[in-house]
Amino acid sequence: MRISVFVAIIFAFISNEVDAAHFRDGGFLAHQGVLETMRIEPRLPAPGEGFTIKLSGSWPPVNPYTECRPPLEISSVEVFPSGLIAIYSNTAQDPDYCDQPPANWDLEATIPASASDNVDENGFLTIEHTLYSGINTFTHISQVFDMRLGTHEVPAFIGSGFWISDDLPNEGILVEQQGNRTLFYSLGYDRDPSLNDEGEPVWQLVAGEMYGNSTLGRSYRFDWPFDENHMPLESPSEDELITSNDSGAIIADDYNNIRVFTEVSGILGVYHSYQRILFGLDKSRLPNYVPPLAGRWNLYGFEGRDAAFTASVEFQQGHTVAPNQYRFNSVNDDWIATCTVSARGSGDCLVEHANDNSKFEFPITAFQGNLARGNLSDGNNNPLDGVLVRSPYQLPVLENQ
Repeated sequence: MRISVFVAIIFAFISNEVDAAHFRDGGFLAHQGVLETMRIEPRLPAPGEGFTIKLSGSWPPVNPYTECRPPLEISSVEVFPSGLIAIYSNTAQDPDYCDQPPANWDLEATIPASASDNVDENGFLTIEHTLYSGINTFTHISQVFDMRLGTHEVPAFIGSGFWISDDLPNEGILVEQQGNRTLFYSLGYDRDPSLNDEGEPVWQLVAGEMYGNSTLGRSYRFDWPFDENHMPLESPSEDELITSNDSGAIIADDYNNIRVFTEVSGILGVYHSYQRILFGLDKSRLPNYVPPLAGRWNLYGFEGRDAAFTASVEFQQGHTVAPNQYRFNSVNDDWIATCTVSARGSGDCLVEHANDNSKFEFPITAFQGNLARGNLSDGNNNPLDGVLVRSPYQLPVLENQ
């Protein structure tokens, strides 16, 4: 039975009929439209320079049992002093689209140069897309862009593992990330309090591409159906297994803290905060909440947009040196990274170069798996803005240097 469940879920997930290779947006209208990408051009605008926000997506084949809608149109764009650009798209009904094939669409919004004056003190600008019906607003999908260095081009890496939430103590999230592709699913319960019903287990699966600190995806709900005798079916069809499509998203605040929704509640995608769970220790490996620094990295020190310091380092697997303190030695033994952490992922990491006494220090809450921002001091004790980037990712600010 368990094997049948697993095979059915995997088949449904990779089926061409249930293509999860799209991003989506739009609350309870999400099945009508798919938002695939949100990008800015140029990738790193110069200070005082305008730029273009590009949204791309597709309109799926029309379901004759639902309303027919044409592709989205941008209705308005607002730039807020708080460091937010809000893009509003309208959805409408149009019977002329009921017999149309799937439509691909690309939307562009021109942003004035004055928007660069509204970024926050760290150089970040939030761009949010909201689908608006004229009466209600639906799922808000946002992305944070680093308008100073372009760290938004480096995808967050949260790896694989289990996550729990204080908001939902009896439920959880399982995440599996391979490269930029991220698959996550939640286990919840479909309860009816009015019937004193504890509910049935519900799986909600989502997949998407991690871009910067977030990933969006089409969410599928899997329910194992029952027959007329209230017994689970031995081999349900794909249509019987998948009861609804929805939206899902992850925002990675840091390596150990994420915000997630796997389904739309009412008309909004409600994010809940999750923390990486520690459920067992293996003496041969570091705890799963320790920043995974093993691998090749590039370390930069910036004065404004100019790189005043560069170095490359390859760290070996880490080891424990004291309670809650972990160390990574470079392959050439000239660099040492020491992280002092707690189970919840707080603490700091210090990267030191023995030859010239240069140092880079960053809080673990600034580490996103492939990138960390912090304070760097070069061999002459010059203070710089430090960025540690996992190879082969590259910051756009370095392209012309």
